[in-house]
Amino acid sequence: MTSPPKNPSEPLEKPLSWFRRGLIVLLGSGVLGAVVVFLFQRPDRGEISPTGSLAEVPTQAVTPMEVLDDPGSDGWPTEVLGAQAKDQLKELGKLILNPSKRDGKALRAIVMENVSFGLLSGGKLATTYSDSVLSVERAEAPSTVEPVLGVAAFEDAMAEIWQDLEGSVDPRFAVKVFRVREEGDFFTTRQYVSISGITEKGSLEQHATWTTRWKIGQEDEAPLLASLDVSEFEQVVSRTQGRTLFSDCTAAVLGANPSYRQQISRGFGHWLHRIQDMQYFFWLGIPGVALGDVNGDGLDDLYLCQEDGLPNRLYVQKPDGTLEDKSEIAGVNWLEGSRSALLVDLDNDGDQDLAVAIMGGIALAANRGDGTFEYRSLLPTSHDLMSMSAADYDEDGKLDLYGCVYWRNGSAGPESRSSGVVTGRFVYHDSNVGGANSLYRNESTGPGTWSFRDVTAKVGLDAKNERWSLAAAWEDYDNDGDQDLYLANDFGRNCLYRNDGGKFVDVAGETAAEDSASGMAVTWADYNRDGQMDVYVSNMFSAAGNRITFQEQFKPEADEEVRTRLQRFARGSTLLRKRQDGSFVDESEAAGVAMARWAWGTRFTDINNDGWEDLVVANGNVTGDDPGDL
Repeated sequence: MTSPPKNPSEPLEKPLSWFRRGLIVLLGSGVLGAVVVFLFQRPDRGEISPTGSLAEVPTQAVTPMEVLDDPGSDGWPTEVLGAQAKDQLKELGKLILNPSKRDGKALRAIVMENVSFGLLSGGKLATTYSDSVLSVERAEAPSTVEPVLGVAAFEDAMAEIWQDLEGSVDPRFAVKVFRVREEGDFFTTRQYVSISGITEKGSLEQHATWTTRWKIGQEDEAPLLASLDVSEFEQVVSRTQGRTLFSDCTAAVLGANPSYRQQISRGFGHWLHRIQDMQYFFWLGIPGVALGDVNGDGLDDLYLCQEDGLPNRLYVQKPDGTLEDKSEIAGVNWLEGSRSALLVDLDNDGDQDLAVAIMGGIALAANRGDGTFEYRSLLPTSHDLMSMSAADYDEDGKLDLYGCVYWRNGSAGPESRSSGVVTGRFVYHDSNVGGANSLYRNESTGPGTWSFRDVTAKVGLDAKNERWSLAAAWEDYDNDGDQDLYLANDFGRNCLYRNDGGKFVDVAGETAAEDSASGMAVTWADYNRDGQMDVYVSNMFSAAGNRITFQEQFKPEADEEVRTRLQRFARGSTLLRKRQDGSFVDESEAAGVAMARWAWGTRFTDINNDGWEDLVVANGNVTGDDPGDL
């Protein structure tokens, strides 16, 4: 196996990364909104834990999780109430999905005798999108009908919900409580509710926001539902043969390769126990991928980054759509822990060359024209290189490379990594102690003479270059003919560097593009087809964060700006629509794309070929043995 030589003056550290667990597809039709969630999981195979001759190390007693996860002991009564409401709503969901268990006695354990409610199934629905595969309906307006009272009427309303799902396969009810407000003997919660199942008509999903008011129970009694109001109701039917928009074809495409069975299919849990580089264990699991035609046959091939000690893989596509492992033959089965890769033409000879982000540098390899590669050089960067992007920023006809860095050199020792934060000057909501990104100008004169120079400071990209950067995307947002750069940063403000003839200035603040949250990825597109490029940034949505940060007891000593910034962290992802005057306006909630869960990678793409840009968002975190665990 081959490995790019390390720069002797820059000893490389080891890799950091995360796994995707889910996929959210948001369909665009002028205004984005239809949300379809698919989790691609396979049952974990049985694993044999590594064994050895080391003596067993004595361990301290472990505090039970139910003790650790007890908000009552921490002085957060609203969290206790929120948990009680969620438990009651889960019981209500069981009754909705199981008519045989639905009776007055069971229902009276959840709702008050004089419970008040509106139209649980959304009332009059209007079709907002329809094609041969998908149909999307939404409630025309908030319900203005007189509320209905009583347990018997509530039971009838539950039956109406079940009518659409009757006879369905794998019916599900899910709830996320994101707001709690205490009001004397009562409290109010707001929550996202999803009901789904596979019916004769296809895959049916209902998404809504429920506002519920509860009567607090006595001592150990559960609260009882006093009222329920439904808003933002949406129903999606997917009529596909496989019952989902996408089918997992990984095994069918890769299964013939020994490397798939022995390496790729084993998953993160297997290698977590076997990779020697464990001092930064919580960052393992984020290797990226690149697509490109490496052998010039017109078919896209796949380069797959791997953890330290596992060979990267190059899978070449065959005419039948399957992929064949050519990693060793191509000379790119490198063993360095790799974060991301690009297949782009760096020397303008017409074929796709390879750039790989490893710890401390960008490894470059030239394509010989037949799908095999020659290692060329390592461009040194800060140690914690996370991702790369390529663009011709100076319009000289050659692609230049930009690298995003997370941790600052020297700040990522064992203590700070194990705690998950940096000590000292670290400010969670507006941190400026992250790593330094790099822009390399391509000064190559031909296929045989590769040369790249670090011009970060020269072009002005050293300004505000101390954020926790995870991703960057190039786009000529101001329509002046050159490529501008949007930078997604964790722990605070993002940057929009306007390119003024090869010199950059951050205009995120003055253009209202400074989304400040946990920026993970960024993608550009004209989603509303007005001729202006818009930008979507994936952040983390947190139901718990939304509940806690809006409580009076949360950081009472902080000023309103700090509290607002922390509340913004929990909201979720951001869609910024560009105005004609060059500024941006936040359309995230209006377009229905804020709650993309714990979002990582994202991409605008027209998945249904209707001419409108849709959104695909990879979300979640490391998938463990418990399928309900992130």
